[in-house]
Amino acid sequence: MKFQIKNKQIENEFPVVIGCPSHLNQMKNFEHINEIVNNQLEELKHEQILNSELGSISSTAISINGKVVKLIAVGLGNLKTIKENDYQVIYGNLSRYLYQNKIEQVQLLDDTFVAQTVTDEERLYRFGWFSKQSVFDFDHYKTNKSAQVETKIELITSQDETVLTYIQQGEILGDSINLARTYSQTPPNILTPDYFAKSIEKHFKGSNVEVSIKDDKAIREEGFGLIDAVGKGSIHGPRLVTLTYKGSDKDPIALVGKGVTYDSGGYQIKPKTGMPTMKYDMSGASNVVAMVNAIAKLELPIHIVAVLPLAENMISSNAMKPDDVFTALNGETVEITNTDAEGRLVLGEAVTYAKQFKPELIMNFATLTGAVVAALGFGKTGIFSSDADQYIDEVKKASKYSNEISFELPITEEEKQDIKSSEVADLTNCILNKHGKALFAAAFVTHFSVETPHLHFDIAASSETEQASYRGPKGATGAMIPTILHFLKNKA
Repeated sequence: MKFQIKNKQIENEFPVVIGCPSHLNQMKNFEHINEIVNNQLEELKHEQILNSELGSISSTAISINGKVVKLIAVGLGNLKTIKENDYQVIYGNLSRYLYQNKIEQVQLLDDTFVAQTVTDEERLYRFGWFSKQSVFDFDHYKTNKSAQVETKIELITSQDETVLTYIQQGEILGDSINLARTYSQTPPNILTPDYFAKSIEKHFKGSNVEVSIKDDKAIREEGFGLIDAVGKGSIHGPRLVTLTYKGSDKDPIALVGKGVTYDSGGYQIKPKTGMPTMKYDMSGASNVVAMVNAIAKLELPIHIVAVLPLAENMISSNAMKPDDVFTALNGETVEITNTDAEGRLVLGEAVTYAKQFKPELIMNFATLTGAVVAALGFGKTGIFSSDADQYIDEVKKASKYSNEISFELPITEEEKQDIKSSEVADLTNCILNKHGKALFAAAFVTHFSVETPHLHFDIAASSETEQASYRGPKGATGAMIPTILHFLKNKA
């Protein structure tokens, strides 16, 4: 969508968009707005032609000075109780409506959306954000593509053009979420580790983000034994991508993203119902790329290092097997008791590598365990802290601000001991037939950060959705990108 600021409504044939509160007397400048639409609002509301339920879209034809014009109303609910994140629903549903109906241009009367409980900055930031996120459409591999229309929105407001800054910052977040979704939606026969790595490099070329890539030979020679173990069963060798953004001279914050571009389960192969959607097993990595993209576009004064271990977990004569033992980058040995517990292997290795940059904090993101889905249900993220309790409250606040549901889960001494229960190696990657597997996986990954503060985000339940909503279509969600961006903004 394209935004343009204007100070007055112009009589033309383009649809007029208004916000419709439960009580019209709550509308800012009601008399003036009502006059613009030929004093028809009260009657249309009384006849229930216009709906005020939060996020509802209703439309009708009205006459303005002899011209028939389409009036589009977005329900705002009660403006006395409306909250910041209610505008996600409002602007998300409006954007989807304009996109799906291929409406080329509208005049949006911005004063009708104003509420005293929400600042214009927060409200319009969400407009820019959801004008992008809600209309994501992945049709790259369809032969019969429908023509897309980018709606031009003339924002009729009493304010000056500085409000565009709020919208543009929101657009950066929305575009970044869609970048992550595009990577996650890409079929795994195309998005191999090498393709993914080169695509990331191409995306950041000429930007303020430095990209380095280790190929499978370097991974093997430099002692990344766990990444090599996961990726060596595929004809598409693993890659290790490092992104560096230096917006300050402070110690960096490290972001680590699981990038298993396809997970067959290995020799402990997944059931047939578990195979579809395994292309999403690299969503942790794609979401980290999006976080770095937004940070760089906003030029935040922070130092970020992102580490992305990319591998394909497949079956071949060279693939890892149960009972194999591999040596990790930190020198510890790991017994493989479950080849389908591969994500923690590449993450632990990437965390070890991230430590060399001496980060203030490590945060990793991964579609790691089905156990977190069982614990929390879909649409929620599990957060685990290892010596990072001082950051938890701020992350929770950022999660609430972004309208992403997350819960803190524990790592106990039991799990810390369980990962060391192998009889033949220093560590084991899984204990079969024991509950608490999300906690075990978190203990395994955070073991490699040693004393460095570490937050582990298990996004297995939140990285994809089966239902379209105001957030956009079904598929990849870009989970935790808004939360982490807001958290880092507050740290800057």
